[in-house]
Parts: sequence; C-alpha cells; structure tokens
Amino acid sequence: MTDSAIQNFKPDYAPRAPGEHLRRFLEARGIKIVDFARRTGRPTKTISEIISGKVAITPETALQFERVLGESAGFWLALEANHQLAKLRDRETEAATSKDAIEWAKNFPIAEMLKLKLLDAKPKGSQIVDAVLRAFSVSSISAWDEHWKKRLDLSRFKQQGHNRIDPYAVAVWLRRAEVAADRIDTAPYSEQEFRSKLPVLRKLSLDRWDKISEKLVSECAEVGVSVALVPMVSNTGLRGAAYWATKDKAVIVLSDRLKREANIWFSFFHEACHILEHSKKAVFIDQEDSGTGERDIEAEADQFSAEILVPMDVLEAFVTSFGSYVPTMKAQIFKRFADQHDVPPGLLLTRLQHHKVIPQRTSLVSVKRKVEFTVED
Repeated sequence: MTDSAIQNFKPDYAPRAPGEHLRRFLEARGIKIVDFARRTGRPTKTISEIISGKVAITPETALQFERVLGESAGFWLALEANHQLAKLRDRETEAATSKDAIEWAKNFPIAEMLKLKLLDAKPKGSQIVDAVLRAFSVSSISAWDEHWKKRLDLSRFKQQGHNRIDPYAVAVWLRRAEVAADRIDTAPYSEQEFRSKLPVLRKLSLDRWDKISEKLVSECAEVGVSVALVPMVSNTGLRGAAYWATKDKAVIVLSDRLKREANIWFSFFHEACHILEHSKKAVFIDQEDSGTGERDIEAEADQFSAEILVPMDVLEAFVTSFGSYVPTMKAQIFKRFADQHDVPPGLLLTRLQHHKVIPQRTSLVSVKRKVEFTVED
C-alpha cells in the first residue's frame, strides 16, 4: 500500500497499531529488537514500547525507521496518524452514543432537516448525533451550544400571539439559511448602494414571484446583501430574519410561511430595514404579527416596509374613492385601482385589511398570489 493510500484509508475497523506492523517487519527480516534498537540509535525499551503501543512514532523515529527498513517515514507516520485517529473516533463514538447525547439530538426536527436537505438520509439509532453535528458543521455538542445558543441569545424576535417557538427548529431554519447565503457571491456591502437599490427592488414586486425571485437575489448581491429563500419550518412561525455574515456581507432570510407573495415582499423590506437601520451585532428573527421591542424596532421595520410597498397616500386615495370601510368590492375594480397607483394588488389588500378598511374575510383574496420555496441541492 502506498503512503498516500494509507493516508486516505478509512477502514470500517480499527487499524492495526503501528507497533504491530513493526513487529511483523522485524520478524519477517529476522531482526531482533535489540539489534534494531542499536541500528536506529534508540533504546531497546523505546522500541519495545512502540511495538506494544505504549509509545507513538514521532517524525524523528519515522525517519530512523526509513533509513533502517527502507519504508518511508511518511509510511510510518501515516500508520501512526490513522491509529491515533481510529482511537479518537472510538472515544467520540462512545460519547455520541451516550443516552444524554442521543436525547440532545432528538430535540432537532429530523424530518424538517431532511426536507431542507441538511441531511442526506434519516439517521439510524446512535448515528443521529453525528448526523446533526455534521449538518451544523460543528465538532461536538459543546461546540454547538457555544455557537448556536449564542446566536439565538443575540436574536431579537417576538412571540406575541404564538405558542412558544422551538429554538432547535429556529436553529435548523437559520442553518439552512446560512448554507444558502454562503453559496451566494456578493460584492462588499454598501449602505448607500443598497438604499439606492430599494426603488428597483420595489418595482420587482409588481411582477410574479416566479419571474423575479432570481432577479431579486442577484440585484441584492450586487450591493453586498445575500438573500436566502428558506421554506417554512414547523413550530417557528418565522417570516424572515436578518443578520451579518461578515462586516462586508449582510444576509436577509425569507420564509414562505402563509405561501403568499404579499407576505414575502413585506418581510423582505422589513428585514432590509433591520440591515439599514439597526444593530449589526444582533440576529433579527421575525415572526408574523410580532410584538414590538423596547425601541419599537419591529414596529419601525413594519412601517418602513409598508410605506415602501404601499405608501400612505395610496391608502388615503382609496378611502377617498371608496370610503373608510369597504365590505365588498369587485376584483376588477380593485385591480384597476392598484394598477393606477403602481402597487401590487395583494400588498394593497393586505395593508387595507391591516387598517380595517377591508375585512379579513373578503372575496378579494384571489388577488393574493401564492408562492412556495424549493430547496436546491
């Protein structure tokens, strides 16, 4: 077996200890341990301890073995490295198969991780711990706690009007966003260019989502903002998130919760406000109908989004034309008004419902276009 083959060898059994290889070499060549020790310049005790596995082969020892036996130093070092790695894997496997570790891994929504392609296949038995750690690109449970608990602690999100959200499900959704965002090449972030891009992005909302979603991603990438589209994860109620991947790369994450274009666009500009106006240290995780914080940050972001998409003067024009409460209306007339004021009908309806100009239950729901995200490999 060549040196490179040994280095890349991943057996499904514990590799033989380097000392066992050395013993066989010496026996095959009829070399006594005491003679081999003398020829390598090593104490007999050291050679015996290497053979018994008590002492590891060092680079210096490997070079001496090369000169005496002819097998390269890399061969001996690779044997030693594989042996040590195998012992470490055994210890890691023992830790990963402990009852506490398995119970920890069971906190994660495995079905959702499969749907989001964070897992290739459903893990069996004790494999669940290793599978979850690999999905999150962390080496241990303590490393997961250090990185992900800290991220969630930095998050700003509200739970008003919702059941308690599942932090493990939130972490899964954010991890998928992280994977998607990392795959998007972006220019260095420019606040000025992002602000100037908002009217262009706003205009995209007039067209169907399936026609402009890639355009939205590419336009934002040009100004240093990575837009990750992540399907909804159960037990989160998340509509979007915003955070900074690096000082030069902002990330906006959108969920397809409720499956409506209007909600997705509202979430996009809501998160854009967080990027433009709020802390670069926080991870903003937003839910539908979220409450407001101490600084009314969420209300500020909601107002920012609403005013960009459907300005207040459009609402006032609607009230002037049709009244302050419109229980019924023909879709054709409603769409004509939206077109005249250059606003998406679905977004106009959503805002009018929010202001109680049009009731929640209305025959106009057909103007709210549907959308559903898919996950790419």
